[in-house]
Amino acid sequence: MGIEAMVASSPHQSGAFRHDLESSPHHAGEVAFLQSIAEPGMVVIEGGSHNGVTALALAEAVGEAGQVHAFEPVPEYYSELRANLSRHGARNVSPYELALSDQTGRIPFYKRDDGSGITPAGGGEKIWVEATTVTEFAIVEELDRVDLLHLDCEGSELLVFRGGRSVLEKHRPQVFCEVHRGYLDELGQSVEDVLGYLHGLGYETRLVQVENLDAETSTDRCSHVYARAPVSDS
Repeated sequence: MGIEAMVASSPHQSGAFRHDLESSPHHAGEVAFLQSIAEPGMVVIEGGSHNGVTALALAEAVGEAGQVHAFEPVPEYYSELRANLSRHGARNVSPYELALSDQTGRIPFYKRDDGSGITPAGGGEKIWVEATTVTEFAIVEELDRVDLLHLDCEGSELLVFRGGRSVLEKHRPQVFCEVHRGYLDELGQSVEDVLGYLHGLGYETRLVQVENLDAETSTDRCSHVYARAPVSDS
């Protein structure tokens, strides 16, 4: 389904979100890709949910039999997330005012107008937020499966992978994560490091440019990384 058709047909994406998708090729491409890989009944963990655009798209894709666990550590954004989930009746999304990382407890964070993350690059207000790991969360919630890990963590991707290594090894979820080169550079990391970590776990990867999902792209131009375990491992 094309992006325009997907926006038009999605009952959850209305009002302000509908306008966001219609005016932002980036967000529309993210939603289109996520809805192409998510299936009814899936269990999804999403890090960096912000105001809930992609969480709502995933909620629709996984349906009543599925579950989306949406993490947003910044209090203002978390409040928006909860309000939007309630407004759209997304009962299969559970929000958490937590960051995903490689450790539990309080960590420094930088809140910007367009997002938040662990690096001060680009300015922003320094705040302290509570964090957990994917592994710890899966244990506490007694998850018997995780089918998809979606991240928009502005540089924290490797930390989240390390904190969720046992889940990646045991449950072999699909992975779809945005890459932020500036924040990765600030941390001394790169897109190649993200790919290398996933390859080391036996994942097959694909570079994605959400503004043009049909285009071939490269590590210096891609907007996202998609990874899945070989069929024989699934």
